[in-house]
Amino acid sequence: MESKNIIKKYCGNVPERIKACRSRQVAELLRDRMCSELSTGCYSSMINNTLRDYVNKLIRETFDKNGKNIYLEKKND
Repeated sequence: MESKNIIKKYCGNVPERIKACRSRQVAELLRDRMCSELSTGCYSSMINNTLRDYVNKLIRETFDKNGKNIYLEKKND
């Protein structure tokens, strides 16, 4: 099974879960939770690192320098 499919199986729709977070701090807590959940069912350090790197990229793309979600801010304007 491909890394992407394994991550989706254990963590669901990761981009949507990150975009639903109101702040960077909440997204980082969610990242830690998803990594913890994945590690209980998937023992591959490569896949766990892939998830962490992927979520970190999503966090950088989703939150501004003040830690606010740029997608939620646009909706609230």
